[in-house]
Amino acid sequence: MSEAIAGLSRFSLRDVLNNDEIVIMYRHKTTLGVVKQWADSGVKIDADAIRAGLDRRERYFVPQYVMKVNTPRYHTKQECEFLRARFENFETPPEIEQLGPDKLSEFQEFCEREWPQYKDKPIDIFWAHVGSQFRVSISPKEVSYNSQEGPESVQDRSEAELLEEVHREADGLREYAKSNGLGGYLYAPPKQLYSLTKDPALDVARKQGFIELLKFKKAIKMLVFNFHHIELKMPEGLLSDELLAALGFLPCKACCSAR
Repeated sequence: MSEAIAGLSRFSLRDVLNNDEIVIMYRHKTTLGVVKQWADSGVKIDADAIRAGLDRRERYFVPQYVMKVNTPRYHTKQECEFLRARFENFETPPEIEQLGPDKLSEFQEFCEREWPQYKDKPIDIFWAHVGSQFRVSISPKEVSYNSQEGPESVQDRSEAELLEEVHREADGLREYAKSNGLGGYLYAPPKQLYSLTKDPALDVARKQGFIELLKFKKAIKMLVFNFHHIELKMPEGLLSDELLAALGFLPCKACCSAR
């Protein structure tokens, strides 16, 4: 723990992140360093050995959502149009969650199997069909996100700019927490903050406060990661197709065909 704090001391984040978050960020840095050593020394990745320790399928269920979620894809071109974020799904109804994990899996598999027959019809017809099968009245909340913004290039930033932005985000987090009576939640684990955003006992404004704390924390962690990416002089294309496949990622069909 002391080593992790020393490694991140330049960012002055000790009062806005808890111990677990600091350790994870430090592990990110050391992991980047090890991967770069592999690349510099020409170590060959044993993809089969890595893949053997993972249980990652091309499409898999996440308990929070009804439909299957696609396995993440990797890209070779910064300008690839598919790097823009897009997500559509339905939140798992609490009535189904309460039936237990076995029934939840059965529900998800049933929806995935039946959805193609109803996707071009009014959504109420589909959920009436599902509700009839499971003998509950349900109308899952639709989740949809679409962004036209492409990813920010790490290579276009300097260490000084990133360090300044880390401090600015940390100051913003401190001020936001103080002005909204959330100072006691700065050390809260992200999972706890996320659960509070779903707490039916809290009003909308309070839930939004916890969402903003999560956004600040996420931005800080990504900035620190990008800082280390530049600091360690990580080369472009460091991760081979072999390693990415071993980690369970799939190539983007739009920009990886030439590799």
